[in-house]
Amino acid sequence: MLKCWNCGGAAALKRSEDSNAVCRKCFIEHFELKVHETISKNEIFKRGERIAIGASGGKDSTVLAYLLNTLNKRYDYGVELILLSIDEGIKVGVSLIM
Repeated sequence: MLKCWNCGGAAALKRSEDSNAVCRKCFIEHFELKVHETISKNEIFKRGERIAIGASGGKDSTVLAYLLNTLNKRYDYGVELILLSIDEGIKVGVSLIM
């Protein structure tokens, strides 16, 4: 059984950035820290801004919304997060070709 490079627990996956085996808890902690460092280093947000997050309902936009909300609370970015979804009126099973 592979062990987590950080805590020695049971590894759940290998990180793509360095191929280190990592457990779920350490992966999430490291991922959240890397995103926070990127936001801070590049000054992506300014206190008081309203930030729209494109929300399709899929896994990527759901994780992004969850992550930004979590980090905003933890590190007090002071931004207002808004989910933005656009209904294009496309009906399932209806061809757009005429």
